[in-house]
Amino acid sequence: MKIKKLIFIMIAMSFLTSFAKADLNISLKKYLDENDLDKSLTQIYLLKRCSAVYAYASGIVLKLDAVSSKNFIEISNNLLFKAVELKVIEEEKKLEEAQEEAEKNRKDIFNNYIADGKKNWEKNKSHFKGSYISDDMAICSKLTEDN
Repeated sequence: MKIKKLIFIMIAMSFLTSFAKADLNISLKKYLDENDLDKSLTQIYLLKRCSAVYAYASGIVLKLDAVSSKNFIEISNNLLFKAVELKVIEEEKKLEEAQEEAEKNRKDIFNNYIADGKKNWEKNKSHFKGSYISDDMAICSKLTEDN
């Protein structure tokens, strides 16, 4: 009987630790591979994710490079505004309602980036390198190349 309990506890612990190691956000590459970019919902989500990753990057570089941090925040806000505009147009939502929802979504995604960035830092002393966050930044930078 004790062996069964021990095996059960070991299985439960391995399940919980593997769950704790999982990233909170899926990579944007995976998301875009699984969703149609021609759909407005996908575009809105992409804009919110990019807004959040730029806000995250702004916080990371703030102490080292205030100018880049400010630029990242401006990009973040512009991307979020585009998400709000698209939501108002496509879903006929009121501006205030779309803005509140977008800000809440960005905050949630931003918090996921913070948690995943901390995990990555513990693993390899980088907030970005070796994680999906770096790939997300690369994808999102393509949205801002023309701006």
